[in-house]
Amino acid sequence: MCIVIDMNCLGGVFNKKASDHDEFRPVHDWIIHGKGKMVYGGTKYKKELKKATKYRKLLVQLKKAGKIVELNDKEVNKCHGELDAAIKHSDFDDPHLIAIIIVSGCKLICSLDKRAYKFIKKKALYPTHIEKPKIYGSKSNSDLLSDENIAKICRPASKPNRLLKNLLEASEAAIANGR
Repeated sequence: MCIVIDMNCLGGVFNKKASDHDEFRPVHDWIIHGKGKMVYGGTKYKKELKKATKYRKLLVQLKKAGKIVELNDKEVNKCHGELDAAIKHSDFDDPHLIAIIIVSGCKLICSLDKRAYKFIKKKALYPTHIEKPKIYGSKSNSDLLSDENIAKICRPASKPNRLLKNLLEASEAAIANGR
C-alpha cells in the first residue's frame, strides 16, 4: 500500500500525542511496521512539508527505510499546472494532491479535507489508466490498508528491518516529546 498524506493528517498519522492519532494509527502502523509507503513530490507539497519541521527527522528515517517514494517534481508540477488551469473552483485548492496520485498511480489518499473529496473522487480528472483513489479519513477506513492497494510504484512492498524500526521509533519519540 502506498498513500498520499494530506498535510492536514500528517500530525494525526505521525504524532502519537495528536488528538486524532487514534483515527490515523492504522496508517501509521502500516507505514512504520507494515508494507505501507508514503508517496509525495512536487514543489507545492514539498513547500508545505518544509513547514512541518517537527517531522523532518522522522521523514529522513522513513526515506532511509524505503518507506517513502519521492516522485519527479517536474512531472508532478506539470500535472499540477494542468489541473489548476482546467478547474477553476474555490474549493479546488489541492490540485497538487491529485497530481501526485496521477503521476504515481497511488490508490489511496489520507485527508480530512471534505471540500476536496468531490474533486479527488471525480473520475474525469484521471487518465483512463489511473484509478481514482480511495480516501482514508478515519479508522473506519482501515480495510483500505491492504496489499490490493499497493501501486506499482511502491513495489516491492516490504516491512522495515529491526534496526530501521528502532530508528523510526526513536524519531517518533522525539516528535511526541516536542523535539
